[in-house]
Amino acid sequence: MDRLPVSLQTLYADMVDRAWSSSFEELIQAGGSPYLQKVGDQQFWYLKMPMLAGIRKKSMYLGPDGPDIQRRLAAHHDLRAVREERISMIRSLRAARLPGPDPLSGKIMSALAEAGAFRLRAVVVGSAAFQIYSPMLGVRFENVIGQTGDLDIAQFHAISIATDDEIAKDFLTTLQEADPRFKAIPSPMDGRRTLRYAIRVGQQEEFSVDLLCPLRGPDRGPVTELKSLKADAQLLRYLDFLIRGEVNAVALYGLGIPINVPAPERYAVHKLIVSRMRIQTAQSQAKARKDIRQAEALIGVLSEDRPYELASAWAEARDRGPSWRAKLDEGIGLLRPDIRDRLLALPK
Repeated sequence: MDRLPVSLQTLYADMVDRAWSSSFEELIQAGGSPYLQKVGDQQFWYLKMPMLAGIRKKSMYLGPDGPDIQRRLAAHHDLRAVREERISMIRSLRAARLPGPDPLSGKIMSALAEAGAFRLRAVVVGSAAFQIYSPMLGVRFENVIGQTGDLDIAQFHAISIATDDEIAKDFLTTLQEADPRFKAIPSPMDGRRTLRYAIRVGQQEEFSVDLLCPLRGPDRGPVTELKSLKADAQLLRYLDFLIRGEVNAVALYGLGIPINVPAPERYAVHKLIVSRMRIQTAQSQAKARKDIRQAEALIGVLSEDRPYELASAWAEARDRGPSWRAKLDEGIGLLRPDIRDRLLALPK
């Protein structure tokens, strides 16, 4: 683990704010008008769209109220100048050997961002999210696998319904804008539903995109519909813990892609859990080893820089029940002794 200069950490934080602010500004300058709406005991920002041929389009969801979104809505800049600044900032960050997505993942995330998926609180998970933690936490992780031939996107079912908004085109069409070879792979349990999206060469998957949704409570089949993303998603246990309280971030590709990723402390704890769910085959065991390595890398820096956040995530996971504690106890036993000791020494 190599610490980054404070100047690079500041540059990345500025990049996140500019990228997310710009995505709102483009909508507002297209004629939208932001307004605040109370839903239950929370307030959310929406964008009222202009009339077109006597018909007003449905309002667009922007996100929950808070200081970050208020500041971004208040900021208005010349978009051409903003783009030039962002290109320069991305070049500086990549010149410092900070990781960015592979070209296809970058194109896919860019297409999803432009379609509004991350505005609707979709979250990038898996190794594509792990790459983001390097500039976010101010470290350069050495010898930790962060590139794979897939991309995982997750969203809460409740958010998909509650936003009352949706991406411009269906999920598959959006993927095909990044690469027209993408096809919907049907679920083996129900051929009418989609399990994943993939580029296949012969019988081999060259690249896949998995759309995921948390499963809590009793089983209700392997697939559900995410209304706001216009697609089916795989239901997975333990995922709700990972994507709760997602964090605004930027993927270092193009102009800088505004995306959401899990909080790093939740990612680290979640990796300990899922590592014990990947033990059936040699391929899954290889993924489990990568899970442990990523968890070790994050715990190493978080135990120093964010010990209370890591301790809170660890305690929350253990409090969720015996099956959670069993997997965490197995996972922690696979960590390097020094990393395990750091985790066990966290403040209570």
